[in-house]
Order: sequence, then C-alpha cells, then structure tokens
Amino acid sequence: MKIAKVFIYFIALILINSCSGSKAAKYFKEGKTEQENYKVSLPFEMKDGWIIVPVEIKNKTYKFLFDTGTPTLVSKELAESLNMEVIDSVNAKDVYNASQQNKYTRIENIKLGTIDFAGTTALINDFNATPIWSSLNIDGFIGSNLMQHAIWDIDFNKKQITITDNESKLNLPEEIIENKLFIGIAGLPSIACKINGKKVWNFAVDSGYNGGIVIPFSEFEKQIEKDQISDFTKADTRGVIGVYGEQKSTRESYTGIINEIEFGNSTLKNEKVYSEQYLDKIFGLDFFRNYRVILNWNSKRIKLVEYEQNTSSI
Repeated sequence: MKIAKVFIYFIALILINSCSGSKAAKYFKEGKTEQENYKVSLPFEMKDGWIIVPVEIKNKTYKFLFDTGTPTLVSKELAESLNMEVIDSVNAKDVYNASQQNKYTRIENIKLGTIDFAGTTALINDFNATPIWSSLNIDGFIGSNLMQHAIWDIDFNKKQITITDNESKLNLPEEIIENKLFIGIAGLPSIACKINGKKVWNFAVDSGYNGGIVIPFSEFEKQIEKDQISDFTKADTRGVIGVYGEQKSTRESYTGIINEIEFGNSTLKNEKVYSEQYLDKIFGLDFFRNYRVILNWNSKRIKLVEYEQNTSSI
C-alpha cells in the first residue's frame, strides 16, 4: 500500500463538556499586556517547519512553539518545575476524537521581547506522549488566547515577529491582501474563502500546522469532477499526528493544484492544496511563509504582504 507524504500538525483542542467548556471559555478570555503604546520585535527560529520563539518566565528563558491553532500550552515538566497551580480541568479531544482530561493553569507573567503578558490561561500537556513534540525540545505553545491581546507581524524573510498595540506602527504598504477573521473560543482565528467561486467557511488560520492549504475531502472530489483541480494525485496516508498521538489507520488523501481561491480582496491562482478524509479546513505555515503576515484580533483582520521575491529558507 502506498503511503503518502506525512503531514504532521497540531490540531486545536476542542472543549466537549458544555459546563467545563463554558468555564474554560471564560478563563481563555483572560489576560492582558502590562505595557501600552508599544512596538517590539523578537527573532524566531524555524525547526522542522514550525516557528519557535524565546519566552521568559520568572527570569528564565524557554522555547515555545508559536501556534495560532491552539490555546496556550505548557509542558507537564515546566508546570511542575515552576509550581504552577492547577485552577481547573476540562475534557478535551483532538480532531480524531482521542480525548483526555486536561488540567489548566494560569501563567502570571510571560514575557516576549520586552512585552509582559499577564494572567494567561494555559493547558498542561504531556509532550512526551507525542514523539514529535518531545523531539522539538520545546517547553510550551504560545496560543491564540495570549495572541488576542496584541497585534502580530510575522516576517518570514527576516525571521522576526513584531508585537504592537497599534497597527499604524507597522508601516504597511498600500497594496495588501486582507481577509476577515472570525474569532472562536480561546481566540482561535478562522477565515472564509471561495474555492473556484464557492464560499467555504471556517478555514483555521493555523501556524501549528506545517502544511499548506487543506480543503474538505468531499469538496476536493467535487472540484475534480468539475475539472477545477489539475495535477492531482490520490494516495493513502498514515502517520498523521494529533494532539494525543499518531493514528495507525490509513486514510485516503489528495494533493493537487486548484484553479482559484478567493482570499478576501484577492484571488490566488494555481495554489497547491491537500485534502484528507476527516481532516478539517486549514491554512497552514507552508502557505503563510510566502507572505509577511499581520494578525489583528481587535480589527478581526488578517493581512498578507507578498514578498517581491520569496527568499524564505524554511
């Protein structure tokens, strides 16, 4: 049986207990920045296709993965070493319905660059349960519930993230691609796009997925029937990893080139897309790395600045 290229990604935790979910949603709205009228830049590194940023907690530096597709997470080891207090727990599952009881805590202060983020709720996760996370040697994930309290400018060419509370400080060009953000629980962002003229909702804006554009499996097959996807291949995929481990079963998947995707005020031509049974809709890092990306939770906008020449070395 042919095995397709493995796409390893981190899927946002879905709160499945209505009572616990309500409490969790409240906790994940908490947080703020201590500073006002700020603009600060910090470097990041790329490791296996993910963004890794330095953070400071209690005067010590740690490595966190920058992930718009999940709430903030800390490793079990970090929570224990810093004596983080458990404030509650919630039943959560990944995209393949694997579930666990997750404890969560509050990071009183986490510093990125010179900006202090106060009162950030974080899930405590056992990274050792998933080999890819332990191999990255990270201590946590900066998630959307923290990001929602600032504006983020991710420049892949410079390998630099700029954080500000005023978008006018970013000196953006006049010609820009932009789309509306829809904000879910824990600040998780999504967008709507048109695939060859058909509107499709709830594409996750997910920097924790190191693949590109994922479209619904049924929609991919419909587009094939309409001759709207070219150079497509069908395969069986296994080894995809969710929050709680690898799935052993194989699933059908497609890769191809789609004619058009309308992204807000711009129409993207001949984009590579991927589709897999039961995998949801995603825009991931392999797409975003071709742009300078600005995420603004206040204005609910995502903006893309196309590089004159893509020199990213991801």
